[in-house]
Amino acid sequence: MTDHNALIEQLGRAASPVTRPRRVEWRTLSWTLVALPCGWLASLLVPRESTDWLQPGAVLAALQLLLAFITGFFAVRNALIISIAGRRPLGWRTFAPLLLLWGATLLFSIGHAPLTGHALSETRCYAFMVTVSVPMLLLAIIWIRRTRTLTPLRSLSAAGCGVGCMAVTLLSFCHPLHLHPGDLAMHAAAFATIVAATVLLGWRWVTVR
Repeated sequence: MTDHNALIEQLGRAASPVTRPRRVEWRTLSWTLVALPCGWLASLLVPRESTDWLQPGAVLAALQLLLAFITGFFAVRNALIISIAGRRPLGWRTFAPLLLLWGATLLFSIGHAPLTGHALSETRCYAFMVTVSVPMLLLAIIWIRRTRTLTPLRSLSAAGCGVGCMAVTLLSFCHPLHLHPGDLAMHAAAFATIVAATVLLGWRWVTVR
């Protein structure tokens, strides 16, 4: 027996059984069912007021909430797909209509925002989104670590976008129905912070070495 064959035999004896991960759809659903309640619990640490869904504009706000949730779900699904070599994630044909419709509703909401303020200031919006995202992004990193990834930047960026969308979803329950330009700027800043934090915190733990 040559050294090459001996090495193959040795590696075969040392190999341990590998448990195949569950389907991506199930893993995404399980993450959502765990992450959103954890994010809601984290929101209790931030001063907030419940949204008054009886005011005008409730239907538009509900549509924004739904679009944020769907986009976040698909983004997390993409993060898990990207972590599996050879799998093709959803492309812009899926996300473009969602983002365009979401953006249109946001612009319409800003154009019809009343001049009165709200107890949840712009700074609190930022603090709320970042706070609720902490448990959700940590769970996303744990879910991706199950398979690890050869492309950590893509996978973690997608996960961060998904977490950011879920943070917006939770924010919708304690935010005025209409947006002001300052609100949108703080939301965007919080979103960028969440994506960056997900990449920086998760890089070491999900990268294939």
